[in-house]
Amino acid sequence: MRRALCLLLLSASLASGCKTFAPMRTTTALLAPPKSIYEIASQLTGCPVAILRGYHFAESSYGANLDHPDPYDVGDFALHERAAYHKERARRYGEYNARNPLDSAIIAGRLYVSNLAALGNREDAIAAFKQGREGVRRDGRVQWYVDRVLGKRS
Repeated sequence: MRRALCLLLLSASLASGCKTFAPMRTTTALLAPPKSIYEIASQLTGCPVAILRGYHFAESSYGANLDHPDPYDVGDFALHERAAYHKERARRYGEYNARNPLDSAIIAGRLYVSNLAALGNREDAIAAFKQGREGVRRDGRVQWYVDRVLGKRS
């Protein structure tokens, strides 16, 4: 839009016979606010922003606690990074860095959407992020984790 406005002003000044043109300076108030990692990941994956925020909180308290009990869990979203898991995710979704919060949010969103398609409901899809699909099918969902992601208090 800013580009179109500049072109409009340039064409108006040239049509009026004016020989010089100074680009219009815009204030930051006119620019769109930056998007959060959740909004970007949601737009790219279709995963709701609230679920991405919930994963981030449940897995690392929004990045404040990256000391995960499982040494294979890496980054803000605690993506399980055994070599085979990373290789399969990279093959399906593209290469990523689990220590990069935006990359992790995008992978988390893609996993949610994939789990939702496979399991058929939101709560099982959320639980599968922690347990895996087979874990949810075999053992049922871990409800405390789903509640934590959804921000429910007991």
